[in-house]
Amino acid sequence: MTAPILIQLHRPPIATEKSQRIIAIGKFDGIHIAHQAVIHRAVEVARTLKLSSSLFTFDPHPRFVLTGDAAYARVLTPLQERAKVARALGVETIFAARFNRDFQQQTAKEFVLQYLLPLGARHLVVGYDFRFGKQGRYTPDDLRLIGEEYHVGVDVVQAVDFDGIPVSSSMIRKELADGRIDQVMGFLGRPYRIRGHVIQGDQRGRAIGFPTANLCLTENYVLPALGVYVVDVWIDNERKRAVMNVGRRPTFYKEGELTIEVHVLSFTGDLYGSEMIVDILHYIRGEQRFPDLSALQHRLLLDVEIAATWISPIQ
Repeated sequence: MTAPILIQLHRPPIATEKSQRIIAIGKFDGIHIAHQAVIHRAVEVARTLKLSSSLFTFDPHPRFVLTGDAAYARVLTPLQERAKVARALGVETIFAARFNRDFQQQTAKEFVLQYLLPLGARHLVVGYDFRFGKQGRYTPDDLRLIGEEYHVGVDVVQAVDFDGIPVSSSMIRKELADGRIDQVMGFLGRPYRIRGHVIQGDQRGRAIGFPTANLCLTENYVLPALGVYVVDVWIDNERKRAVMNVGRRPTFYKEGELTIEVHVLSFTGDLYGSEMIVDILHYIRGEQRFPDLSALQHRLLLDVEIAATWISPIQ
């Protein structure tokens, strides 16, 4: 299969291609297991009809544009990462429409005529809760009616549960805020991933025997609860176990800045300037203020031991 192409649409596309596509449509914020069900169905239909499979998504998150809710300025899965996950699921092309007020003002039919038909839509796949068009008033039933008019098929994928809970991006955001990483991995079907570049820190970790890589994140990610986590990190395509701290270092500072520090187990070397991919696997404990450095060191030894022996249920 050829590599997928991420195409960002800042305006309606011009119908220049004659190829027909099966298109999965949605925000796909996180590409969790319910999103994956939509994508799997689109890929299945594409293979049956011997057509290409595509994904149509939106950037930035529509809720942020419509409400200004700052929480939705933070992303679960950045656009480039969504493209990589979609590729692994069999999608060939990813279209990302620039979501703004003008885009939101479209009627359902305008969206189909201006965006989907020019892309060669032959069949569409959406989730049961898909809403689109002006004020989000249009539903999959509206899409079906328009599809019948223009000879475009529409499949609607029903809700997907994990441990009896309907999976949604908003639920993942809540579970991250609560530090429920095991639940987050179940919803995603994979570890929650963030990326960053290693920058110069105050080197306090090195001074107490636990050198850390300080991360400057490449995206405005949704962050988990403050605390300490078991993580796997990818350095030069090699996976290593590590401990990550997300917090304000209250042992050293009364009102410290939020930092993300990673202590890589059994590693020596210079990481400054390098990119680090972090897969968050397990919540160890909340952020604590220790009475002295000896107490902090004792706790860090325990954190490292937990990380070294912890086995991920999802690889």
